Amino acid sequence: MKQLVQRSRSAFDEHGIKLPKNKCIGIRDAIFEAILHRFYVDPTFIAYGEENRDWGGAFAVYRGLTEALPYHRLFNTPISEGAIVGSAVGYALEGGRVLVELMYCDFLGRAGDEVFNQLAKWQSMSGGVLRMPVVVRVSVGSKYGAQHSQDWTALCAHIPGLKVVFPATPYDAKGLMNSALLGTDPVIFFESQRIYDEPEQFVKEGVPFDFYEVPFGEPDIKKAGCDLTILSIGATLYRALDAARTLEVQHGLSCEVIDARSIVPFNYGKIIESVKKTRKIVLVSDACERGSALQTMATKITQFAFDELDGPPVVVGARNWITPADEVEDSFFPFPSDIIDTIHEHIMPLKNYKPARDCSVAELLRINRAGV
Repeated sequence: MKQLVQRSRSAFDEHGIKLPKNKCIGIRDAIFEAILHRFYVDPTFIAYGEENRDWGGAFAVYRGLTEALPYHRLFNTPISEGAIVGSAVGYALEGGRVLVELMYCDFLGRAGDEVFNQLAKWQSMSGGVLRMPVVVRVSVGSKYGAQHSQDWTALCAHIPGLKVVFPATPYDAKGLMNSALLGTDPVIFFESQRIYDEPEQFVKEGVPFDFYEVPFGEPDIKKAGCDLTILSIGATLYRALDAARTLEVQHGLSCEVIDARSIVPFNYGKIIESVKKTRKIVLVSDACERGSALQTMATKITQFAFDELDGPPVVVGARNWITPADEVEDSFFPFPSDIIDTIHEHIMPLKNYKPARDCSVAELLRINRAGV
């Protein structure tokens, strides 16, 4: 806390000049503040996971808590995701509140029954007699190859009984974590390793020091526009903004960029209002495109705003491959050029634009025949 009080709570100084990231409150710091608050006000609240008490956790979100808390409130576990989530379910059923961490999203499968059948179901199966105040922090990686770099938000979004959120800014991360730690519903709280140090650049006053909540289910407009809507989930927000700036400067297109923030629940009202204005929408995330949460959103947008659209919503996700090595990740995850390529090929042709990738019909047919 002494370290954080010396940092700017905004990405900008009083003159509007962008500050170095190490001088600002980042996403990891914002989550830390929400967690620390809950430790002080709720004596039943505990947190645990692999290496949570060492080094402030694998990604430094718990930095300082080792010195602030006794071991029985923040502790390490074996490398056993099923035991981590299963014991959290039991503790919650006995009246406690718990925050557990799965260090990499890829190992959700090791806690499949515990997450999808136990955590998600007991509150409803008991008719609300039993409560399930469990938050599962899940980090989405990159740079670590096929088994440590996957976005599995769609798996959790598919299961009734789970709330699923994926903040991309410090303000949203702290507010959503505060909301998650107040309710009785189980929450899967996705975090991207790409942006843990990202400062707050959308809320002018920065991240409030005091307690506040961000409601589940409400997307947020990060950049206003009138020609095209871009809806993003997670860390792709910043690449969507880069693409929007390029489109504005080089092609005169005004893009409205909306951060989903929450996947389940999700209020489509703000998206529909944007589509009524722009009549075109692209959806972007780091999850593999096939079967992603964005595909469900695209379907619903088509259903709710069919008469407002000039064409069908288009999804831009990661390739439908296994994640390659770090050196060639730019061929796998969506980058600004991929978003612009998609707009050019499927939304509106851009004058004098040469696609960064081969998106020709012949290439698309080749990819389809290869089964990817």
